[in-house]
Amino acid sequence: MSGPADDARRVRPVLPVVAIVALVVLTGCSALGGGDGGGATPGETVTPAPVPDLGPTATPAPTTPRDRLGAFPAIDADGRINASELFANHVAHLSSRSYTLSWERRTAGGSGTITQEYDRRIAVGADGTFLVRNEDGGTDPTVTYGDRDGAYRRVTGPNGSTVSPASVRLTDPVGERYAETVSFELLTFLNRGYDSLEVVTREGRRYARVVSDSVPPQIPETYSAYAVHDFKATLWIAPEGYVRSIHYEFDLRNIDERIAVEWRYTYDRVGRTTVERPSWVPERTSTPAPTATADPSRVPPPTVANGSATD
Repeated sequence: MSGPADDARRVRPVLPVVAIVALVVLTGCSALGGGDGGGATPGETVTPAPVPDLGPTATPAPTTPRDRLGAFPAIDADGRINASELFANHVAHLSSRSYTLSWERRTAGGSGTITQEYDRRIAVGADGTFLVRNEDGGTDPTVTYGDRDGAYRRVTGPNGSTVSPASVRLTDPVGERYAETVSFELLTFLNRGYDSLEVVTREGRRYARVVSDSVPPQIPETYSAYAVHDFKATLWIAPEGYVRSIHYEFDLRNIDERIAVEWRYTYDRVGRTTVERPSWVPERTSTPAPTATADPSRVPPPTVANGSATD
């Protein structure tokens, strides 16, 4: 997602430090996306979107650089971003709509758990339904479906598939839960300052593109056995005020290894995602599926040092 820059500037805003709700630094980190997350399962309609949604804007685009920047919520005409306001807009916009979140982590070089890769696709329906598909490296693929009546998880292993009730907290608004997945990246990256902010156009749709090479201290603290090099983060902000995508990458180096780490998050098909009850989900009974106070969709894998939406 790139395009000709309309204006660019290096900005280091002085913003109040925002408390990070959830630290999203897996043991290696990235974020942009549109990953498909695996083939469709019979009975599921997630409507994958391999091509990012870059439809036309609803209103005529402003023509001057200051107007273009000021047209984005939480960004003023001088290019200052209010990170807390942007995060609030992001959650508010997505939590009332359907959307699909793609989350990928890729690595190259090295070995062991630090190089584990993640491939997740989360479809959120406007009616509170959700479908989470995990195809993480080294684990059996899982699909979790939930609605107001309960949640079930299907695990596909070498000997077939098994279905069981999933311990998922169903009282929380699901749209809000997964909109908050990028809280660490958004709040931390922007509050540490950024190197450029520009409005770019792709297929008639404008985005605010933010680039930063400032390494958050949490990353080298998490990877204390390595030196962090070549960090770069790019955030794409949609005109409606939500974060369309986040991508960041860096190298981890020590005397024996050099590991390239890349993260991508993408919020796609906003307002156009549908989730149907899969055929493998048991028929509803008078007794609802078991629930628990802990939601495994918020519990990271063993190699994660943060609280992110996972399956």
